[in-house]
Amino acid sequence: MLKRKFPVFCLMLAGTATANMAQAAFPEGFYLGLDAGQAEARKYCDNITNCDSADTTVRAEIGYQFNNNLGAELGYTSFGTLFNASNANVDAKQEANAWTASAIALWPVAQRFDIFGRIGVARYDVTNTGTVQGIPVEDKESTKPYYGVGIKFDLNNSWLVRTEYQIYTDISGVDGTQDNVHAWYLGGAYRF
Repeated sequence: MLKRKFPVFCLMLAGTATANMAQAAFPEGFYLGLDAGQAEARKYCDNITNCDSADTTVRAEIGYQFNNNLGAELGYTSFGTLFNASNANVDAKQEANAWTASAIALWPVAQRFDIFGRIGVARYDVTNTGTVQGIPVEDKESTKPYYGVGIKFDLNNSWLVRTEYQIYTDISGVDGTQDNVHAWYLGGAYRF
């Protein structure tokens, strides 16, 4: 009697384990995230002495994961001070931030571990102060694409950690030229 029930019990246990693994691999729903890192506009300081074009960046987002392979996020990014220079020709400073919307494609590579790519749009707001060759600099606003790649690890069904490299395209500098902002982030998110 026990020999007949044991295979049935094993199949039920395997089915339950498979359902639990599928649930862990498919954490659909909303999440809140917070990330911090380093942002840099690499060309802003070309040919300018006493210049800094990198700062600490933070971003916050609300996202929704639809299934194992697709998600979306709305967020806010502060790049900090992307340009700060003072010499004979330039005495200016720039702070920048962006509102973002993006789609995220995920590729599960192991249980609880994903590689992901992102593509979206960012609404930039650049606050400039100071002068370039005696001419006051102006604030700028624009909407441009941005993208990124990263990895994430689900600690459990509620918490995840991730790291990501992002490129925000064509942000205007204090002199009107444009440059991409490259940023590295490390952070996490909470699912609810």
